[in-house]
Amino acid sequence: MPAASQPEIICFARDMTLRWPCRRGDFILWMRYSDIFSGPESIKIPDLWEMRDGDHVTITNRPEDLPAWFELHPTEVCDNLALKMMEKMKKGYKPGERIDGPNLWRLKSGDRVVWVGAERPERHSVNGILAILNCDKCALAVGEGNWDSLKAFVGFGAPSTPVMNPEDVVRCQAAVKAVKQLGLPRTWGPDWRLG
Repeated sequence: MPAASQPEIICFARDMTLRWPCRRGDFILWMRYSDIFSGPESIKIPDLWEMRDGDHVTITNRPEDLPAWFELHPTEVCDNLALKMMEKMKKGYKPGERIDGPNLWRLKSGDRVVWVGAERPERHSVNGILAILNCDKCALAVGEGNWDSLKAFVGFGAPSTPVMNPEDVVRCQAAVKAVKQLGLPRTWGPDWRLG
């Protein structure tokens, strides 16, 4: 099958950061298998974001690229970051609650994220799919936009209408089908930890 007839598939590995500039009408779908033994039909969609003009999504597992306002909780680190957290705690650091919000997704190893939307000059689209992210490692997805109020922040990614328009439904269905065709992930983890 020629490459032009397949959507871009990005293998998200260790020490990566990626930024997707979105437009009104784009959707970001987060897909996850509850376990890797249930087969491709067991895929779930924990959340989806409907994007607006000016919104973007940053996906990273690099501590240096996490937002300044985001702080990892001690239960969310492993390897080198666990050692750094231990040193920090020995110096008196007292962690608060785990940071969460409508614009944060904790992507586990084995998760898939699909960006759907209309084709644009800088990005090729196949059946409305702009890119598929295949998470080999855990990552944090952060949705950001031009929020002028608390209501806009709280409603980040919320559908703009109670019923999706048919064109968007077709694109999202194509995304689910494409992810199922990829088959089960080669890596899968039950926990979310960076390190």
